[in-house]
Amino acid sequence: MVILPLSFVFLSPIATATYPVTAGTGGTGIDPSLIGKSCTSFAAGKLATVDGSVMAGHTLDGPFDFTLSIVPGGRHESDEMVRIDYTGIPGGYQHKVQGETNIPQVSETFKYFHSDCPLANEYQVFFGENTCGTKKELRTLSPEDALLDWTQVARLALQRGRTAREAIKAAGTLIEEHGLSGVGESFLVSDPNEAWCFEIPGFTNEWVAQRIPDDHVCPHANRMRIGEIDLSNPDFFMASSNLIKLAQEKGLYDPAKDGPFNFAEVYNSKYGHISIDNRRREWRMMSLLCPSKDWDADAISYPFSVKPDKKISVKWWIDKVWRDHLEGTVYDKTKEIAAGPFGCPDRPNVKGTRSERSICIGEMAYSWVSQSRSWLPNGIGGVFWLGLDCPRSTCYVPFYVGISEIPKSWQSGDYTTFSEESAWWYFQTIDSFSWLRYNEIHADVRKTFGAIEQEQFSAQSDIEKKAVELYESHPHAAHEYLTKCSNDHAQRAEKTARDLFYSLIVKYRDGMPRTTVSEEWIKRLNRR
Repeated sequence: MVILPLSFVFLSPIATATYPVTAGTGGTGIDPSLIGKSCTSFAAGKLATVDGSVMAGHTLDGPFDFTLSIVPGGRHESDEMVRIDYTGIPGGYQHKVQGETNIPQVSETFKYFHSDCPLANEYQVFFGENTCGTKKELRTLSPEDALLDWTQVARLALQRGRTAREAIKAAGTLIEEHGLSGVGESFLVSDPNEAWCFEIPGFTNEWVAQRIPDDHVCPHANRMRIGEIDLSNPDFFMASSNLIKLAQEKGLYDPAKDGPFNFAEVYNSKYGHISIDNRRREWRMMSLLCPSKDWDADAISYPFSVKPDKKISVKWWIDKVWRDHLEGTVYDKTKEIAAGPFGCPDRPNVKGTRSERSICIGEMAYSWVSQSRSWLPNGIGGVFWLGLDCPRSTCYVPFYVGISEIPKSWQSGDYTTFSEESAWWYFQTIDSFSWLRYNEIHADVRKTFGAIEQEQFSAQSDIEKKAVELYESHPHAAHEYLTKCSNDHAQRAEKTARDLFYSLIVKYRDGMPRTTVSEEWIKRLNRR
């Protein structure tokens, strides 16, 4: 081992990427060249999970709204119209404010959990999101005519759907009437019984959805995933009536020459379809789910879904997938020469350089994994494990869909100013600080947060057992109990993050304690 002086370290400021808006979209579309740097999602059927829950999850990668709030449901007047006033947070992606629209409000809306991509409602319906590119030839709407972006699609679907299927149909109807504003979207939608992939081409009134088999998992990374569709099988497929006809009219599909209609091949943009950033993440998820199969890391396409070698759990997905940097593969980001002597998997934003796109990256607003369970009351059966900022440096916290409050510190913050009143900033500063001496600091972080997460997972069954007992006599008492549990978990994680950051500053001040790096890394450096 070789002693390394402090001067030989890799420092980076807090990373805040800029995501330019697509020209001419009126502030409603992400530049297609950035799709590979965006989100990763998945959904799993109830026979693919260890406890029989339907699972879903999402990483929101980039400078998007990381705050979490609860929007109550309610009754509405017959002449009420939907308003679109959501902007995002300062310093982050800015959504187009449209005020009152020509979309009639429904008589009753359901409670949902709001963030940049609304993620859950009171009926255990969850929405994970991916931005996907669409061939420009298939666009039929101008930016002025297309009304709904990803936030509004998820919001309106969650407000109107008691099941995944019902939410998709509600959103599909709205898309047919008002169109999608943006380059394209894919949502992984789940409820206590079913998991679906719901895809919407950009600047069109079209949509398609495919149900994920109950014993399968569908991984997703920023490109349309639905292939051949069979609309004669409504149990597994839904779509707008004009979806295939539009492709024929644009000269992009000929049944006689092309055979069965393949949505992904016809509608995907060229970049989104072949992007190595997208393909690499899909390959990684496939290889983690089914290590028994020799997956081609350079393949252009992968199956829509797979049956995992072993049933998956929330903890497994968080630890093995959301926190993955391609460790143990030839693309391992902790082993590249650019990882430096301390194996840092993230890279400074240096123009003209690129590295493999791993699932876990520093530029992340939040990530989550959900459980929907048919054998429990909705308020107890639906839970999402939320981690603020980067998965490797955060502490995941369970929020039940029956809760009525969220700590103010988890509802606040933006990208322009560090705030001691915002929980997100403590997790963010820990991750940025870890770049200084990653392998050692990261070990300290995981030891601290890992212990809390393990306690939370171990306590889950007892918490839910007590909640069910309360629910049988007084549902409101059960929801208040879960509100206290979720808030206690969140506040403990935040306090631990704050204390940990200060202790890390003290421990690693002025390059202390003395450290060593491997002879192998020194030899690799000298060979260059």
